[in-house]
Formats: sequence, C-alpha cells, structure tokens
Amino acid sequence: MPHPIYDTLKKALEEKIILHDLADQPIDITCKALSAQQAIGTPDHDDYPIIKGREVMVEASFLDAKGQSFTDAFENRSYRIKDLLSMDLSTNQKRASFIASINAVYRHLLLADKTIHCRDKEPVLCAKELSSIIPEGSKVLLVGHQPRFLETLSSHCQVRAVDLDQDNVGKTFFTVMIEPEDHTQEAINWCDSIFATGSTIVNNTISTFMEADKPAIFYGVTITAPAKILNLTTFCAYGH
Repeated sequence: MPHPIYDTLKKALEEKIILHDLADQPIDITCKALSAQQAIGTPDHDDYPIIKGREVMVEASFLDAKGQSFTDAFENRSYRIKDLLSMDLSTNQKRASFIASINAVYRHLLLADKTIHCRDKEPVLCAKELSSIIPEGSKVLLVGHQPRFLETLSSHCQVRAVDLDQDNVGKTFFTVMIEPEDHTQEAINWCDSIFATGSTIVNNTISTFMEADKPAIFYGVTITAPAKILNLTTFCAYGH
C-alpha cells in the first residue's frame, strides 16, 4: 500500500487546482522512456542508471511547464489534471506519472524549479558540490547508486550504499560495496546522515528515510515539488 504521504501530496495539489481554477486543464503525461541523450545529454561517463537502461525518465507537460521523474516502470497516456486526485498510486508506474505531473504543475505555478534533469558535464559539476554540504570524515548512507555521488563521497567520507538494482548489489565501486535493501535499517543506525535519491518517492520507500532519526537530504529532480510540500531538505545543484 502507498504511504499516507501520497494523500498529503494529493491534498496539496487539490488546493492548488482549486486556487488557480485548473481542474479542466489537460495535462499530457509523456511516459515513454526518453533516450539517454534526451534525458541526460552526453555526459563524460556511461555508468549512470539511465544510460545502462536500469531506469527511464518520465516527463509530464503542463501548459508551459515540464516535470520529470525517474522510475523503472512507465506508461504513455494523457490525463486531466483533476484525474490525478483520484489516481491509484499503488504501483511505481502510476506514482511516476503522478510525481512527474505534480512537478510540472508546481513548475507552471512558479512554486518549484529544477524539475528537469541536468545534462552533459553538469552531473560531474553537481557531484563536486557535495563537499560543501557533507562534512569530511562523516558517515554517510547513500541511497541509490549514483556513480558520481559515490565517487565524490567516498573520497572524503565514510560511506555505505544501498540499492534496489540487484545487478549492483554485492559489487564494489570506488572502494564501496553496494548493499541490498534489507541492510537499510542497520546502515541507518550506523550513519550520521542519509543522502537519498528522490526517486524513493516513486518506489514508495521514502518513508523509511523521512522517518529515520537521522538528518536526510534527498537529491535529484524527481523530489522537487514533493519536497516543497513535505518540507524536505534537497540537493540538486544543476537541475533545470
């Protein structure tokens, strides 16, 4: 079952729909898997999940705005904005459409920015910013195998990393072995802080990190509008 936070997101969206009289506006959910070049351009590395085919980018267009979300499941269809309020959010597929859509709506209303993924050399530049927000020598739990973030964090922090992708689990990258999901709670107990992918809002695991007794930062464009609603700390240095 989806966590109650999705009801909170729907309620916030409903308030904006009523306030701005948006109920009958069409929202085009383009849920095809964007090509790697469409999603991330031509970065210097080819080990990102979207390039390896592990994830796809869902993009929603609402009037003059676009919102995106990362997911492992997608659909290709259109909704009326009011349809989002009754959407069954029990699958990654539907949650991806919903999250991309709420990102697009909030972008249109100027309530959120950085709803489009960074491109080309920007992922590397983004990772270099981590040293300014994660203290040197601290113990960090990285949730989601983001290669540039792991590379940077492992150079100045103690790092543990968990990931849902079974092809990554058990492998070592930048001296850090990727651990399975069932190690998450023990890793939370170990760490000083959590640095988690915003796509946890799509795969319905975000509550584990929101409710942990450790400071959490959520990274990436997927979490942009939900973070505004849920008052979460985020990191996305080069989103568009």
